[in-house]
Amino acid sequence: MQEAVQVGRCLSELNMGCLVTYLKAEDLVLNAPTGLVALVILATDDSTAVLRRTLIWLRNRWPGCPISVVGNAGCGDYEMAARENGAMYLTRPVRDAEWSAILSHAFSRIRKLLADAGKQDAVTKP
Repeated sequence: MQEAVQVGRCLSELNMGCLVTYLKAEDLVLNAPTGLVALVILATDDSTAVLRRTLIWLRNRWPGCPISVVGNAGCGDYEMAARENGAMYLTRPVRDAEWSAILSHAFSRIRKLLADAGKQDAVTKP
C-alpha cells in the first residue's frame, strides 16, 4: 500500500482527484467505480495470468484510460504482460516525482475529454 500513500499525497498536492484503493485486482473487477476514471494503478502481487485478465478487462471497461502497473522487478513476465496490454510498467520504489508526472498527464487527458464533450454539447443544443 506504499503506492496508495504516495499517490494520495500527490493528489493532495494537486488538490484534485479521488483515490479509490483495492487490495486485489479481483476486488476492482467486482466493485468497479461507476464514475469517470482518470488513471488505474495496479500494484498488487497477483499472478501474471490474473494481471493479464485484469488488463484485458480494464481495456474493455475504460478503453482510453491510462494504466500503470507497479512491480518489484523489471524484464520479467509481469512487465511483459503489462506492456503487451498497453500499460506503463514501473518498478518499486516509485519516486513521488514520477507519480506527479503520471497524475498530471492523466488529469490533462480528462480535462481535454471534458472540454471536447462540452464542445460537442454546444454543437448539439438547439
